[in-house]
Amino acid sequence: MKVIVSASDLSSAVSKVVKAISSKPVNPVLEGIKLSVKGDELTLIATDTEISIEKTIPAKTFIEGETVVQGKLFSDFVKSLDSEEEIELFLLEEGLKISYSSSEGYIQTLNVEEFPIINKEIREKSFTIKQKDFKELILKSSFACSQDEARPLLKGCLLEIEDGFISSVALDGFRLAICKKKIEEATSNFKIIVSSRTLNEIVRILENDNDVITVVVQKNVLMCEIDGTVFISRLLEGEYIDYKNIIKNEFLSVVRVNKAQLLKAIDRASIMATDKNKIVKFDIKEGYMTVYANSEVGKMSENVVINIEGKDLTIAFNSKFITDCIKAIDDEFINLHFNTKINPCVIKPFYGDDYLYLVLPLRINA
Repeated sequence: MKVIVSASDLSSAVSKVVKAISSKPVNPVLEGIKLSVKGDELTLIATDTEISIEKTIPAKTFIEGETVVQGKLFSDFVKSLDSEEEIELFLLEEGLKISYSSSEGYIQTLNVEEFPIINKEIREKSFTIKQKDFKELILKSSFACSQDEARPLLKGCLLEIEDGFISSVALDGFRLAICKKKIEEATSNFKIIVSSRTLNEIVRILENDNDVITVVVQKNVLMCEIDGTVFISRLLEGEYIDYKNIIKNEFLSVVRVNKAQLLKAIDRASIMATDKNKIVKFDIKEGYMTVYANSEVGKMSENVVINIEGKDLTIAFNSKFITDCIKAIDDEFINLHFNTKINPCVIKPFYGDDYLYLVLPLRINA
């Protein structure tokens, strides 16, 4: 294998694929990046068997071939080179020779025969969506995924494709997030569960908001390709929680409030909330909501102007759980729906169903 590539192209490609390198490999080859030279292209690929990322860049080829290099070492070395340079990669018996300017380095190689075969023959079902919409879909929902290893299905988002729309659903036992977007096209209506890690890695490689992304699914595998970068991931398998039964449609109180003002009040209250659950309380009455916190180190209360339809209420939340949801919303005003101090708060838009957030309250004596 002998090839010349642009240092900037190589550095960009390495920075994408290195994210798929295994941090706790059962096989040392999973710490590597596979380099394959064919025709006038160099393809880099890394995998931890859960996700695989492949990037192809143009190359001036002298000898076709393939090898595997230690990924982190190769990544660090390539990033240290001048981006204006051309780099020659030459596979020798003693390792991969990297020539640049009038200098050179060597990196030992791994057994390419042990590198997993990545299947890209995936075409059973698919949907296409604008990159901008897909990015918003994931960023506005995936934060609510569970981090609990004991509940692997909840570490992912349920993606539901139905009648021209896609919904992303995430929950962790304390909150629920749903975001809905229009899609360009789909082969059929279907559901898949995708790990939050996978979805957020896909978001990171999106490069043009105005372009579309096509996600292809077959059995338990997902694949998408964006500007020469191919992303493949295993899907999570199992029956997702029937989240629709969690959401109530009738409420005793509906509060309309300026999002920015409420968020600032909660942020200030959370500074004083030094307890484990970072408790902030809402005292909701006609005309205003008092946001307050009380702890051993201090206390604060702040009035936020509201419009309320229904009954007065005092209710408490973990400040992080409620602010994560509020921060995900772009609207100037938000609508908070309540029943009692022990029932969830539901946040919905004034018009439409683009999003829905549900947050469980904390039990208080009030």
